[in-house]
Amino acid sequence: MARRQKHESSGAPAPDEAELRQSDLSHLHLQDMTPPQRAELRRRYDDFVRHFGRDGMAPSRYPEPKKPRIRRWTPGAQG
Repeated sequence: MARRQKHESSGAPAPDEAELRQSDLSHLHLQDMTPPQRAELRRRYDDFVRHFGRDGMAPSRYPEPKKPRIRRWTPGAQG
């Protein structure tokens, strides 16, 4: 039986799980969510971080300004 359940979960998501993946959880507070809803919220967050986290960040549209080069001051020199 355990082997059968393991096999079923490795394939396509169950109908309830597929429905949960499509559901809108934005109106619920975390303390009002059921454990499967919390797990789905965590899965969505991890997916977001994997795709858009620090490592996957796009380069900035505004390049960092170059710092002016500091030159040594010599007394009496022109320029």
